[in-house]
Amino acid sequence: MIVQLAEIIEHWTGWCPRKQKVQKASEIDFLSEETSMKTQKSMRSRTKGIAAIILVFVAALAGMRLEFDSMQSLDWFMSDPKAVEGYQWLANNTERDVAVLAWWDYADGIEKIGHRRVVINEASRKIKNTVAGYAEPGKPWHKIEYALWYPFESDEKVRDVAGFFISENVTSAKEIARKYGANYVLVMSEDLGKYFSVVMAAGGNFSDYMRMPTNRSSGISDIRPYLKKETVFTRMVNGDNIEGVSKAFDNDRMRIYKLI
Repeated sequence: MIVQLAEIIEHWTGWCPRKQKVQKASEIDFLSEETSMKTQKSMRSRTKGIAAIILVFVAALAGMRLEFDSMQSLDWFMSDPKAVEGYQWLANNTERDVAVLAWWDYADGIEKIGHRRVVINEASRKIKNTVAGYAEPGKPWHKIEYALWYPFESDEKVRDVAGFFISENVTSAKEIARKYGANYVLVMSEDLGKYFSVVMAAGGNFSDYMRMPTNRSSGISDIRPYLKKETVFTRMVNGDNIEGVSKAFDNDRMRIYKLI
């Protein structure tokens, strides 16, 4: 009965409910297919964009790593003949199992040229702003490089080494050295320029150790006149003879003391 009714309607009007349903279904299928194709194109385009971003990111990281490795190169140690002479003295005149207490800047030279163990190899996070490469204002991406790859030393060890250097009493300084099995101490003649970093690492107040000049417009070429007190650091940098330690090497550039 329903089929006959549909045929009558089609005969008089030319419109068939069943065909209309098929036609609508076909239109929906076509639209779905078109939408699917657009979605696939969009996804392919998005995938290519993400891949390009990842490629650029990986290339940038690789370039940064190459730059960071070049900053850690030993070349700048080799360019200073008097420093090399001191490191070679360690290799030729000390026992193989000795340890050297020095500021972290000289660790590579002591280990790779002098072939001796050091107490600290790197700066600590506490004093990272004093590291020239990290704080270079023209290259802010260096901070990313240091965060990713720099092997920061523990704050405790750097603080202890700094505490050794700012000690006013040689006996208390030697107790710190014994804690780490250090037999020798190494400094350079221009190390007073590092004094601020050393005091800061030790947790000290720099104004307790040095008075600031009234006229600083031309810079400070020599801080010795402004020192408030003598410490193990200032005396060794000056090349003084110190009771309780023996000066083992001095070529006016590098000074190496033996703890006795």
